[in-house]
Parts: sequence; C-alpha cells; structure tokens
Amino acid sequence: MRSKIIIYGGSSLISKYLFFEFYKDDYEFIVFCRDKKKVIQNIESLSLDLTRFNIHSVNLEDLEKNQKIIDSFDHKIHGIIWVAGYTGNPEEEIKNPELIKHNYNINLINPILIINYLLPKLSDNSFISVLTSVAGIRGRSKRIFYCSAKAGLINYLSGLRQLLHNRKILVNTVIPGYMSTEKFNIKASKFLVTKPSKVAKIIYKSIKNKKEIVFINFLWRIIFFILNLIPEKNFKKLNF
Repeated sequence: MRSKIIIYGGSSLISKYLFFEFYKDDYEFIVFCRDKKKVIQNIESLSLDLTRFNIHSVNLEDLEKNQKIIDSFDHKIHGIIWVAGYTGNPEEEIKNPELIKHNYNINLINPILIINYLLPKLSDNSFISVLTSVAGIRGRSKRIFYCSAKAGLINYLSGLRQLLHNRKILVNTVIPGYMSTEKFNIKASKFLVTKPSKVAKIIYKSIKNKKEIVFINFLWRIIFFILNLIPEKNFKKLNF
C-alpha cells in the first residue's frame, strides 16, 4: 500500500508542482481544495495518474466538513503539506471586523485547528510542512492582520515541533518571499521573486533533508535580519 500525504490548498500553482515532486516517491495524495476542476487540470497537464489522487472540494472555514472528511480516513497519513493562505486587504479589514476574522480563520485559526485534528492520523516519522510568510517575522501596517496571523502560525509550528519531537515527526516551517503566482504579480527585483516550480523543489528537498526552518529565498532572510535590528521607535516610522 502506498504512503499517503495530505495537501491543503490543492488548486494553487505551488501544489501543482508539489504533486510533480512527490509523485515520483510513489505517494498517494489526499487533496483539499476550492476548485476540484482546476486540480484535475493541473494533474492531467503533468500526465500524472489521476487514480492516485483523492480530491475533496471544501471551504477552509467549514470545519465540520473538513473534520468529517478526516474522520473517514481509515489509514495513517505520512505527511501534511499546507499551502493555503490569504493576504487580505488591510484597508477594508480595518473597517470590517468580519474581514479581520476571515483573515485570521484562513491564515491562523483553521490551519491550527485542522492540523491539530489530523495529529492522531499521523504516523511516527512523518512530516508536517506549512507555508508561512516573511510577513510573519515583523508586523507592518500595510499587512497588519496578515502579518500577525502568520507570526502566530510560525510560533504555533515552533511549539508543535517541541510537542512532536518524541514521535520524530518533522515540522517543516517554510518562509517564502515574493512568488510569481496567478494572484500575485508584484513589480520587484527578479532576485526577490521565486517561481512556484522552484518553491516546490525547495520544499520537497527540505522535507527529504529533514530541515525545520526553510527560507525559500536567502535574500529575504538577510533583509528581515536587518529589519529586526531596527529599534521599534524607528521601525514604526517606516512605511512599507
């Protein structure tokens, strides 16, 4: 029987290339996504065997449905990969508590609740890999809620790493910078932007090498190391 891994955020471009990377290791995939049709298109475009994919179309905020699907698993899971996320719009969120709640649900609360719900299904010596963000390293006004949610997620993973240490479960925190995706096309130096295919390769290799903290682009590690040296009284005056 093939080992099984779960991917949350399965209709993203990063997930498409993660399918490609992990497929060669003979895994079966349990995919949670918003757009099942798109997932199927991505799988077929890579000429992968669709029968190795169990695809569930589900709203990330529908905890009851997510839990029912998880309860249906009658086997252990070898890995969880979480790439789902949502940047939000801080100008709208600051005026609307429901939008703030939505941001925290997608980026912090529901990932924690679902991953925690999955823990009994994980086999020993398995892995959890979660895509976070450089935004979680220090808060910024232009992404105030997103930054704080990602900071909470990074710290949750740190605590989870301690919790699961005796079970030898790898907790792999992935910290990307800018990525060239369908929904995120920012004008920036090409040295600061990473293609989804390369992100997937780095995630795959980092899991294989049992790395716990992974910066997708090393330049961002340098940038935020410098930013963290700026005293708060000076940092608050910056606008970026």
